[in-house]
Amino acid sequence: MPGKAKKSVPPDRGRKAAYVMRNRAALLHSTQEVLAVKGQAATIEDIAEHAHVAVSTIYKHFDDKDALISATMMFGFYEWLASVQASVEHSTDPLEKLVLPMRAFVRTKWTHPHHAQNMVNFSDLVARFVPILSETLNEHIKELIKAKLLTCEDPDVAARNIQAVLFSTANYQTINSDAKITDGDASVRVALKMLGISDVKARKLTESKIPKIS
Repeated sequence: MPGKAKKSVPPDRGRKAAYVMRNRAALLHSTQEVLAVKGQAATIEDIAEHAHVAVSTIYKHFDDKDALISATMMFGFYEWLASVQASVEHSTDPLEKLVLPMRAFVRTKWTHPHHAQNMVNFSDLVARFVPILSETLNEHIKELIKAKLLTCEDPDVAARNIQAVLFSTANYQTINSDAKITDGDASVRVALKMLGISDVKARKLTESKIPKIS
């Protein structure tokens, strides 16, 4: 029997949906910029003015300011994540695939400055995407242990400790104007020692040229 024909989406409805999504993304980008500067003090009116839209337009997309801020934080995270995934997809070194996202995370101040500042300004909301990072890191470590590329007695504990190092480093890099990129890589080397990676290997992994992250 032939399969059921898929229902087609009317062209006008498809265009409208794309238009709404573009407007929503533009609003979230504008909100990122306002929140990075004004933090908790930002108002819906501030965001509307910066985005060049009416306050009522914002409420068409979000129920209230809290919902907008929460969505903005997740938007920033997934935007960062997509750029990192694109930067590592061509790597063939399993250990490099583990380390590059770590190096990218402590570089957030330079690659995604608004998102980095908002992780500081709204640290309570960071917990919403921590589990995603934790699960990914944990699974990657276990895969490398299984492949005998890492030796680690307790990967769960190591993953949590590494995550703590990365978040504290990213936070320090953002609030400290004197922080250098090399400081972040030094912190990553400390984290790698928790996985039984030698200092020589850790330096090789953290001092190599890193793909462009944008």
